[in-house]
This record gives sequence, C-alpha cells and structure tokens, in this order.
Amino acid sequence: MLYNLRSPRCLFFGSTLLVASCLTALAQDNDPSLKLHFNFDQNFSAGEVLDVSGNGNNGWQFDSTNWIGVASGVFGTRGAQFTYAGSLTNDPPRVHTFSQYIGVTNVNGFYIMTNATFSFWLKFDTNDDIQMFILSAGYPQMYAFDPNAASNSWTINRNSSSYLSFITYPLGIYHTIVASWPDDTIQPGGFTPILATTNFHMYSITIDCTANQAITYYDGRPYMTNTIDLPWIRVYGTIDLPWLCVGAMGHDGTPQWGDDQYPNVGFFVGQMDDVRIYNRTLSAAEMYGLYYGSPLVSRLKIHPFGAGAFQICWTGQSNTLYQVDYSPSLSLPWVTAGAPVLSSGGSTCFSAGPSGQPIGYYRVRALY
Repeated sequence: MLYNLRSPRCLFFGSTLLVASCLTALAQDNDPSLKLHFNFDQNFSAGEVLDVSGNGNNGWQFDSTNWIGVASGVFGTRGAQFTYAGSLTNDPPRVHTFSQYIGVTNVNGFYIMTNATFSFWLKFDTNDDIQMFILSAGYPQMYAFDPNAASNSWTINRNSSSYLSFITYPLGIYHTIVASWPDDTIQPGGFTPILATTNFHMYSITIDCTANQAITYYDGRPYMTNTIDLPWIRVYGTIDLPWLCVGAMGHDGTPQWGDDQYPNVGFFVGQMDDVRIYNRTLSAAEMYGLYYGSPLVSRLKIHPFGAGAFQICWTGQSNTLYQVDYSPSLSLPWVTAGAPVLSSGGSTCFSAGPSGQPIGYYRVRALY
C-alpha cells in the first residue's frame, strides 16, 4: 500500500508495513536566496563560524578569552553552546552578566532587504534575563550616532518580557514590536522567573515589505501575523560599520571588547543551531520543511526482510552523507537512528533489526 504524506516521514504500525513517498523540502543550501547559514558543524574553536551558504558572511570571535563551545545540535550533529562566563561593570551602577557573541562584519546579501526570512533553533539554559538578544542588527535611531543610518534596522530579542519578538526601529519612532513567538519558558512570572526552555525549538519569521506582512513561525507552523509597515529593513550596527551581532545586543558599538566593551548586555545563554537568513519570503510549506529537516530525500521506501527487521531505502547522491532519524510520536523530538550513511549514488539503504524501534516515524536527511 502506498501513502503520499504531506510531511517528510514514514510510518510503521504494528505488523502492517506502510511504504511512503516523502516530499522533498524546498529550502536547501543551494537556494541563492540563502545569504547566511551557520550550521555549526565545522570546527569553530579557532574563533570563526563558517557561513555555509557560500556568501562568505562568516562569524568571528572578538574576545580572545571567551568563545562559544560545542553542544549537541537539533539534527544529531553539533551546535553552539553559549555559557555565562562573568560580569561586565563598564556601565555603572549596572552589572551585566555576559556569555559569548558572534560578530558578522560582512553582511553581503542581507544589508538591505524588502523581503526576508530569519530562522534559528534555540534551547535556553537557566536565566532570568528579560532583555536577552538573539540577532541584533539595529538600535533606536534617536540614540544612534547616525539616526538616518539606524532607521529601519531590526532585532530579535526579549523586550522586557519572557518571550521573543521581532522589533524594528523606524525613523522618528523609538521601536515597533512587529510580531512575537509564544512564551515557552519554564516559569515566566514571579519574583524568580526561570526563562529556560526544556527542548530545542525553531523560531522563524518571514518579512514581505511589498505585501506589508510579517509572519512568525514556531516549530514550522504559523503563530502570529502582523503588518511590517516599512518599505525595507536594514542592518545598522554602528555608524562606521554595518554588522550583525549574534547572541547579544550590539548597540551602536564596534564588534570587539577591547575599546568600549560593546556588546555588553542581552547575552544569550543556551544552545543555538541552524541560523539562516534569506533575502526572500519563504512559503509556509518551506518553513514546515525547515522544521522537519532540510533537505530531505524523496522516493523513500521501507522494505521488510525478516521478523521485525526492515530497510529504509532512497535514491542518494554520490559521496553524500545521510542521516536516518526516528521518533515514536510526532509530539516527541527526533533522535538519530544509527550512524550516518555514506551514499555512492543510486539506491541507498539503512537497515534495522528487532532491537530497533519498529513502530514510529522515520525520516532521512542529507548532511552537508
């Protein structure tokens, strides 16, 4: 029996075998609109995070004694770990706990955009910071050294709240909260809030200035729709250098800690993976595909070959690694099912025996 599934998964149920044709995700790394992609799968211990989109928008370390660590990523690969490491006192009488940040000083392809998509996976560690920043590309223009250059810039951060929002800085306006994501923190209220999350989640937003629409997506599904009310958005950073701060607030300071110690607030703490910036508006189907793993393979079939044993087969590309993932329920996280499989091209198979999980959902991802 053949089932065409709208989501990229294949199902065993009891002794009945379902052979499924899984859809291919549309948002792949060969998409020319993908202008920045940090998958954190490379060795970034030397102070550089590679932009695997091919645009050269690499991330850099600007504090010689403090850098991101390695964590488990969302797809069985590696991610980035941001950890509290101390306190900054350069803003008396305030004291700011700091972790790490990534400075992107080349913003090729996403400096100014009329259409955009931002997407990233996060798992927050224990914190009570209601001013935490994830992507910082702007600053209120009334406080900026160059108000015109700072106008229409943007950030993704907590705005005195426990949830994330996409915020813009139009000319003459302090800020505009365009759209938000749900509050998924453990304990958002009270005198001692716990703003950690229990699992990785994917936070995304699509921007269409022409259609005057912004849509946030939570774990691949639409969450909030609102107007953007801007003709375009841009990266500010500072008067001399447009740059993107990943993991802290880059408020009109240079991307280093050696001069004026900016950034100095809003530091992220937790795990981060699969950061993407597109200069177009992805569709709802593409956002769904990003959440379930991108890219996925097509023509996925499952074959029994013994009591409780089976094979998952697909058409692979030569010299490409593929990872099979398993979930007992679509409400639970995906986990890797065995080691990655290297394809030599053509039919590629993954085998599992009775000791595996014969009941549940399976998917296959190409690892780049």
